[in-house]
Formats: sequence, structure tokens, C-alpha cells
Amino acid sequence: MLASARLFSIETSGVQPYSDARFAPGDALLFGAETRGLTRAALALVPPERQLMIPMRAGNRSLNLSNAGALVIYGAWRQQGFAGAAPQAYPEPRPGPRV
Repeated sequence: MLASARLFSIETSGVQPYSDARFAPGDALLFGAETRGLTRAALALVPPERQLMIPMRAGNRSLNLSNAGALVIYGAWRQQGFAGAAPQAYPEPRPGPRV
């Protein structure tokens, strides 16, 4: 299954912000270990334009792996219109105070 997937890496050394990427169904996202990142061999499988990074404030190293995964995966799912999401039952909005 992964043999036909478009690979994206998410690394501190990535060349473009994850938010600029356009994800498609079937894409695969590679995250490295928090302490080591991805191996050179893994990064060699990903074209430079798909080596992504999460912008960070100066002086901050990176997010932990679970937060980085949640951020990027949820962003990719949002681009797909939350395909497959469970239907939500929202209550009718209550009228607010009149201004």
C-alpha cells in the first residue's frame, strides 16, 4: 500500500511549512523520533519539495511527536473535507441577546 503513496516527511530540516503542502488521499506522512528525527535513508525517499517543517518561534526547538502528528494529520484531513467523519448532531443555535 505504501509503495504507491506520495511520501511527505515532517522534520525540523524540512524546506517548506506543512501548511503550504497540498495533501491528497493516500499520501503517507513520515515523522521521526523526537530525539533523532528521521534517518538519512528515510529522508532520501522523500523529494525535497515534500520535506516539510512546522514553523516554530525563535528559541523553540520543536513540538513533541504526538503534537506534531496531530497538527499535520488533522490539517491534511481538513484539506480532504474531513472525509469519513462521523455526522455531528448539533443543537439548534439559541438566539443571543438583542443588541
